[in-house]
Amino acid sequence: MASEVKSERRVFYLYGITEAEPHKIPELIGVDRFSPVECIECDGIYCWVSQVSAVEFVQGLSRNMENLEWLAESSVAHQRVIAALAEKTDILPARLGTIFRTKASLCTHVKRRAQGLKSDFARVKGADEWGVKVFEIEPIAELPRSVGSGTEYLQAKAAILPKRSRKLATNGEIIKFERALDAIATEKAPAGNLSRGQRGLSFQTTLLIKRSHRKKLESLLEKFAREWSSERRIECTGPWPPYSFVSRPDDGVRWR
Repeated sequence: MASEVKSERRVFYLYGITEAEPHKIPELIGVDRFSPVECIECDGIYCWVSQVSAVEFVQGLSRNMENLEWLAESSVAHQRVIAALAEKTDILPARLGTIFRTKASLCTHVKRRAQGLKSDFARVKGADEWGVKVFEIEPIAELPRSVGSGTEYLQAKAAILPKRSRKLATNGEIIKFERALDAIATEKAPAGNLSRGQRGLSFQTTLLIKRSHRKKLESLLEKFAREWSSERRIECTGPWPPYSFVSRPDDGVRWR
């Protein structure tokens, strides 16, 4: 395979796949900030690609992915193309660095996944991805400026520690919030590891929500934000293309 890659100067970088070919797409520049984005039809499914250097995006991909500057620039360029296409039609986004040697290999891949792609298109049709996080607002409390003894100090310190009853109340409210979100969402992606999250983060989820339900989402967030104004802060990001809701049976395979 090494000699095969070396002999090719340009390969095809995939941004995403659509069921329809949207019209009036603006001229888009690819992830290498040079090559134009083009559309390749494979049996009625439209693949959005640009031609990139095999040296940079195949032979040097692992090294480049460890270069934070290269990774940041390429990620932004990758997402910019997907976002522009998502404004025109539903799209199944590809992972950063998904490469095909030829148009034929791309179409072969699409044909093999045709059934799964149809299911994905049905799931994401008319829907966007949203991220929701909840942060606990810690009460501001200070120890008295003076205490008479060690016992009084320990008692004063215990008084400002979070109460178990408050933690139980928090869990109940979060569960109520999560169920309300689930009632609106079409689907949700597995949550990340909260222990490695931001300070105060007590809940996070990624949701697939129909655009027709956007106002329901906004009303729900506003309702809980009012109720939690002094206790919790809600952070919502979106709408995004459905990055988290594309089935990927061959994760980790970037060269085809």
